Amino acid sequence: MNRRQVLATMGALGGGGAVVTGTGAFTSVEANRDVSVQVADDTDALLRMAAAGEGNDEYVTTNGGELGINLTSSNPTDAGGQGVNANATTVIADLFEIQNQGTQEIDVEVTPLSFIDTGSGNTLVVLVVPQTGFPSVTLGVGDTETYSLLVDSFSGGGNLQISDTITVTGEAI
Repeated sequence: MNRRQVLATMGALGGGGAVVTGTGAFTSVEANRDVSVQVADDTDALLRMAAAGEGNDEYVTTNGGELGINLTSSNPTDAGGQGVNANATTVIADLFEIQNQGTQEIDVEVTPLSFIDTGSGNTLVVLVVPQTGFPSVTLGVGDTETYSLLVDSFSGGGNLQISDTITVTGEAI
C-alpha cells in the first residue's frame, strides 16, 4: 500500500469512528446516587422560624415542630393573661423571627400581613409587622428578620376572634 492509500484509509477510519461515536454527546444515562432529605422542626430548618426570645415567648407556640402565635385563653400567660384588651391597641414587639440557615441569599415574605374580623359593629385587626422590610425582606446566609404583632380592637371588641394561617415564603434570588 502506498503512502496516500494508508493516509486515506486512516482518515476514513478516523472519520468513520467520529460518526460512530458522535460528537461526544450522549442520548441517555442512568446512574444511581444517594439522596438524603430530613424534615426538621421550624427551629432547625433551612428557613428557621422561632420565638424571638425577647420576653414574648409565651405567645409563641409549637405544635408538631411548627411555629404558631396564640393570644387566646387556650394559651394563658404565666401571669394569667388570656387575650388582648377591648377598645385598645396591643403591640407585641419582637414576637418571632425568621432566619436564613441555607446556602444562598433569599427573599422572605409573610402573607397575609393583616387579618380583620368584624361583627355586631365590633372590629378586630391583627397586623404582622416585619422589623426592616415591607412586605418582603432579603436575608443573606445567617441573617434574621424579626416580626412583631399589632392588635387593634374597636367598639368593644367582645367575642371577636381571629383564627387563621400565615404563609412564609423564601425564594432564592
